Amino acid sequence: MPTLVQIGEEQLDVDDTSGGVGITAGEITNKVYMAVCTLETAQIRYNASAAPTAGGTEGSPILNVGETIEVWGQKDLHAFKAIRTGSTSGKLQVQLFGSGD
Repeated sequence: MPTLVQIGEEQLDVDDTSGGVGITAGEITNKVYMAVCTLETAQIRYNASAAPTAGGTEGSPILNVGETIEVWGQKDLHAFKAIRTGSTSGKLQVQLFGSGD
């Protein structure tokens, strides 16, 4: 695998949108291999295999403020969704990494 370089970033406002909020499709170019996602405010749930719910009935894990996750591969990057667990929306900082070629 080539050396990964940061090639994009965005901040997601993770609200209570049914089915969750995903990484903007246009940001996931064919050069993007992975994302580093850091939660800045308000607890959220996330999932790349099922639409997350605030209560987590589908089994989505919780991400707490200050925690970071990595999302690898085009399939999971496109499928990634997050939803807030409470009444306050979360701010998720997403840094996209891939081939700089």
